Amino acid sequence: MTTEDAIDIITSPWLTLTLITLACIISLSDVYQHIQNYHQPEVQRHVIRLLFMVPIYAIQSWLSLRFIQVTLLFETLRDLYEAFVIISFVYYIINLLGGWDSLVKTLAGKPADYGRHPRYIFFGLISDWTLGEEFLLSVEKGALQYVVFKVAVTVVICITELAGVYGEGSFDFGKAYIYVAIVQNFSQFWALYCLVMLYQATQEELSSPRDWRPMFKFGCVKGVVFFTWWQGFFIFIIQSLGAFDDVNDSDLPWDDADVAHGIQNYLICIEMFFFAIAHHYVFSFKEYVPVNDVPKEQEQMEMEIPAGIPETGNVV
Repeated sequence: MTTEDAIDIITSPWLTLTLITLACIISLSDVYQHIQNYHQPEVQRHVIRLLFMVPIYAIQSWLSLRFIQVTLLFETLRDLYEAFVIISFVYYIINLLGGWDSLVKTLAGKPADYGRHPRYIFFGLISDWTLGEEFLLSVEKGALQYVVFKVAVTVVICITELAGVYGEGSFDFGKAYIYVAIVQNFSQFWALYCLVMLYQATQEELSSPRDWRPMFKFGCVKGVVFFTWWQGFFIFIIQSLGAFDDVNDSDLPWDDADVAHGIQNYLICIEMFFFAIAHHYVFSFKEYVPVNDVPKEQEQMEMEIPAGIPETGNVV
């Protein structure tokens, strides 16, 4: 398959349009259900923000395929929401476990091992976190630094792109992209690491007495945010190795960087359909409906005594 053949596939709108439409219907339906069953506002507002990931990613990717010349603008706006999602997920977990003060008390009673950093990764350069408020503040700061970084990177990308020195997908040390990618790798790693630390420390509370399916929730968020970024990063590595260079000699209005963007956005359009299905089950509104919240009609039916059955006596 040539690069031109690949362009023909990824620019065909019908498959991607169908999948993102279905993904948006599923996700927006879930948002509507949460709004209609808004029993835990402090928790569900964060769930709604997480559910909006799929429509935003899907629509952005489809628009980027249609308007390839402004792909960078669409992706930059998506990245800002991506950072917002990370910190929203941290606050979601905090509120799910009773709020800041309650979680601090819970963490303070846990073994100190949950706050220790692996020596084989950090070589003792980072001091261990004391379980309690210090631990929770460290996790919060780890997520917030990613938000701050994304905003700063957006500004850097806009300036360097206008100056013609950004060079997205280029691993030329004379371009800004490689430096942004390196720093972003570290920022993402630290944000992801903080999420893992929070997961390990709260896994027991998130699993019992009620199972909130923490592994699936963490997996969905990390899957959308981090998997898609690393996917794009490796596609750009393939581009830098010259895999799409043949398109530069064709009459098509695309260059090799456009092809890399196109493949990434095409894959995201497909992947968001499956993430929408996963979110439908993992972030269902049913988890937040009180157990005793039974419709009055159903309650009355259950309380009625069927005709022919005595009102007293035992029924076997």
